[in-house]
Amino acid sequence: MSSVKTIDGAVYLEMLRGGAAVLEANREATNSLNVFPVPDGDTGTNMSMTIGSVSTVAPGTLSDVAAASAKAMMRAARGNSGVITSLFFRGIARVFSAAESADAGLVTAAFREGAKSAAAAVANPVEGTILTVMRECCAADVLTDDISALLDYYFEEADRVLAKTPEMLPVLRRAKVVDSGGYGFVRILDGMRRVLHGEKIDAVSAETPAVTRAAADFAEFTDEEIKFGFETLCLFDRDPSVTEEQLAEFRRYLESVGDSIVITCDDEIYKLHVHSNEPIEVLTRSLFIGTLRDAKIENLRLQHSALADGSGEDEDDGAAPVERKPYGIFAVASGDGMSDLFHELGADAVISGGQSMNPSTDDIVSAVISAPCDTAIILPNNKNIIMSAKQCADILDDTNVIVIESTTVPEGVSALMAFNSSRSPEENAECMSDSMKSVTTLSVTRAIRDADIDGLAVKRKQYIGLVGGQLKYAADTVSDCIRDMISTFPDTELCTVYYGEDAKNSEAEAVTALISEVLGDDCEVVSIRGDQPVYPYIISLE
Repeated sequence: MSSVKTIDGAVYLEMLRGGAAVLEANREATNSLNVFPVPDGDTGTNMSMTIGSVSTVAPGTLSDVAAASAKAMMRAARGNSGVITSLFFRGIARVFSAAESADAGLVTAAFREGAKSAAAAVANPVEGTILTVMRECCAADVLTDDISALLDYYFEEADRVLAKTPEMLPVLRRAKVVDSGGYGFVRILDGMRRVLHGEKIDAVSAETPAVTRAAADFAEFTDEEIKFGFETLCLFDRDPSVTEEQLAEFRRYLESVGDSIVITCDDEIYKLHVHSNEPIEVLTRSLFIGTLRDAKIENLRLQHSALADGSGEDEDDGAAPVERKPYGIFAVASGDGMSDLFHELGADAVISGGQSMNPSTDDIVSAVISAPCDTAIILPNNKNIIMSAKQCADILDDTNVIVIESTTVPEGVSALMAFNSSRSPEENAECMSDSMKSVTTLSVTRAIRDADIDGLAVKRKQYIGLVGGQLKYAADTVSDCIRDMISTFPDTELCTVYYGEDAKNSEAEAVTALISEVLGDDCEVVSIRGDQPVYPYIISLE
């Protein structure tokens, strides 16, 4: 083939698709090398799904194709190496942003910007990874105006640097493998250069990595060696009011709780990737970035264990389909005891949340998707969650969504006990809603500041009592607060006391005895450990 002096949008798109095809053919080989940053065996899958998204990009000018492919990859990016791959091509798109075509000089500048863009978004980059391969392959000045020769050089140099990664990273040397992300990137370069040489990338054969061992032995690594056990990957619609200072502060927080941190954005979205042991906290803290569009949390230790015992396989292979049910019950609650209670009463899923930690619509939608059903009955159990729950109906097109407007956990429990699978959805909605009318919810917590609310003077750290969410009582001791509240409901027939994570068993027993004494023998008093935060006691009266 004659030399290639310039590339346009059509050629660049074919180069990307060629890179995606060669990587896909070597996906399992790439997975088999994956021991860093954690030995979870999914780098090839993540990178392939990332660059494979260019299949949706329409032909156009070089600048248009580069921008569209970078955006597609950013949205599809999975895992640490997938996000880094998307950042590399985003850097290329930045250089191609005003170009109808590119010569060898512009391609050189684009590759260097790609490597720089990828490295800049990674907190504490490590030598011997895909970042090293990206940077070094295009570091030297290549005296040629032939882009095909330039890509040959980049491919050969990347392969040379890849072979040296075990010398740079001890975990690779121990496993006797090269870096999996670097290996995947070399495969992408191979596909891109083959296109420039006129090869048709239809059926590409997989290659065996040229290393001491063709694949890592994941059994050599223990779960304990995985410092951070959860991978969190989030996509947000960008909030333009978020400042660089706020992002820097957020990054410092992430660095204090995890690693493998990548935060990137374009004009419309933010993408976050991090490994930590506190995925829910990370997700909660990240919500200031913008509106959450998608979130994925994976247990890295479970992934490693599956690979170590030989049971790991592609996520779409061999999985038994989840049977679709006529009904699904989805409750929001906080605390292990509360979660166990709703499961025991028949809930298909319990979404973690409540006061001070409201789950998003996406959280609830994800729960419903995980338990397919014709009719999803949602118990928000908090007035601040009702609207988010109702929005699920606009997203779940194939599911009839019914939101029972429970504002407290006791109301949700009562509603769930009134559910009957033999009834129609409309009948259940009516019966479950009616059942909540007989429930009065009392909550006890402590004041965080002095206040005067509706004539009730409250001092900081006093116990305060809420009736149906309204502040009604304040006392210096929890016993006095509960006695004052309970005394105003003498006709109660059933009282259920849910005691929280900070309540001691001995104290809960004393509170139960106090309530029994105040309400008398005609009232049955039951206590249940709810482990809920914020409220040491939630009391249901019927």
